[in-house]
Amino acid sequence: MSKNPVKLKALLIDLNGTLHLGSEPTKGAVQAIEKLRKARIPFIFCSNSTKESSSQLLSKLGEMGFKASQEELMTSLSACKQLVEEKGFRRPFLIMSESAKSEFPSSSSPPNQGTYDSVILGLDPPSLSYDNLNKAFRILKSEPVSHSQSSSSDKDEKNGDGRKAVLIAPHKASFQQSPSTSSLPAGLSLGIGPFVHLLEHATGERALIVGKPTKSFFELAIQRLQHNHGNTIEEGEIGVIGDDIQNDLGEGARELGLKRILVRTGKYRTESEQTDHPPDKVYENFAEFVDDLI
Repeated sequence: MSKNPVKLKALLIDLNGTLHLGSEPTKGAVQAIEKLRKARIPFIFCSNSTKESSSQLLSKLGEMGFKASQEELMTSLSACKQLVEEKGFRRPFLIMSESAKSEFPSSSSPPNQGTYDSVILGLDPPSLSYDNLNKAFRILKSEPVSHSQSSSSDKDEKNGDGRKAVLIAPHKASFQQSPSTSSLPAGLSLGIGPFVHLLEHATGERALIVGKPTKSFFELAIQRLQHNHGNTIEEGEIGVIGDDIQNDLGEGARELGLKRILVRTGKYRTESEQTDHPPDKVYENFAEFVDDLI
């Protein structure tokens, strides 16, 4: 128990690495969420996961024992979807799992000549092939991606309405904590960040980042929090908790003045606390934090 208990009125809670590792909840996490509900402390689950759709993610949480509703979940994929709708992109080239693609049902299929107006990356190893990344590169460089398209002499027409295609990414996390598999023990694995940097380097274009730790993502999560509970909670009264000092507790959280809580689970390593922007509090796990809060 902390000598100076943290005082917060609402929470933004990371998922993988904080509440669970793969398909296993972290110690006491399921019970901790129920304690928050009984204490009437509102929260939003905030995930940078791009492996599955929101509905599949909610189902996965339910199988682990976490009770969660669509209104309590904010993902980087849903933020991507909102950006696509706001910018009017209708033909994104989606590099992600089939489950994640279902998050974009309104996106029409590209016409036969292969024109796309954007590229959206998700972390799905089978989809991150050379062919798909090369196709993304060509789209972003306004190069032909089909034989019928190569006959066009006007490159600006290759993206349909004349706009240059843009690269959209949920985040730039370099690595993530992965559970044990048949080929590898549990440990850190490559994240989507290196693939985003690859396309940025090759094209000379900067990706639009929409997930954690951007200010816009946290603002959307706070808006949902306030909408769900019919009140205005000041940013300084909201805590964001996660296992990644950069991508869970990074620049956007600092800009908004959110209280930043780091847990020593998931991708946490000792060097996580050796930063120019140390967290406000550090706990062994999520359950310990909730006990301190309540």
